[in-house]
Amino acid sequence: MTSNTSLKLAAISMTTSADKERNVVEAERLVREAAKLGADWVQLPEMFPFMGDYAYNYEMAELEGGPLYQRLAGWAKELKIVLFAGTVGERPKPDEPLDFATKNAIGQKKVFNTSYVFGRDGELLAKYRKIHLFNLNGDDGRPRYAESDGFIPGEEPVSLVIDGLKVALSICYDLRFPALYQLLSKSGDPDVITVPSAFTKSTGLAHWELLLRARAVEHQSYVFAANQTGVHSPGKESFGHALIIDPWGSVLADSGDQPGVALATLSGAALKDVRSRLPALANRRPEVYRGN
Repeated sequence: MTSNTSLKLAAISMTTSADKERNVVEAERLVREAAKLGADWVQLPEMFPFMGDYAYNYEMAELEGGPLYQRLAGWAKELKIVLFAGTVGERPKPDEPLDFATKNAIGQKKVFNTSYVFGRDGELLAKYRKIHLFNLNGDDGRPRYAESDGFIPGEEPVSLVIDGLKVALSICYDLRFPALYQLLSKSGDPDVITVPSAFTKSTGLAHWELLLRARAVEHQSYVFAANQTGVHSPGKESFGHALIIDPWGSVLADSGDQPGVALATLSGAALKDVRSRLPALANRRPEVYRGN
């Protein structure tokens, strides 16, 4: 990364339903809109192809390399963009050794919540399986959201270098676990943190922007966060407000509460300036943090 680095980032907000084909068509429309606006990197939200009853999770999911994967790779190649393809349901491979149950309590098959990243040539640059699965109880103490009923947790943190920038991959609920980002920073702090999400309306009102800005300030990095918006099904509503945040913690772009695109420019000069003026990353004392 140099001071001359300049990239347009586009974070998409959409309202996914249980109609997979309709959702994919809408995602393509928004990706094309972002590319038309000049975006170099485009990010879709979490579970953009399907949000519905977990009974259909496996049916709506695909193996890596499946038809949806090929469509996503094709968009990246045709539009000459880096595509952070939100997340999709990924079926475990038949021979894949897993430490976690692949079926829920009533026997329904579970899948991974997986983020694919495609380069401008349509090749897969990286994939990350969501590590932290979201659980939220209602006022009556009963589970309102329980991702562990429909998904298998990932085990491997993932970062990579794109266009000279170190990028740390994360998904939605991961945002609440700073230790993950600290681990991803062991080989050097990320220049960009990605957070494709389906943050709920209730938690989003209180914590979405707060947590994203905190991660940006902690790592003096850009935070690139697509988000679902609106009502997906009765009782399931997302907050919206896809955000792009700079290393000082300022919000550069906000899609609002309607489907759309948040667009902002990443500046290598701004990244270096913040880290130079306030050298918090260099002032860390890891030898003290380890304790006795």
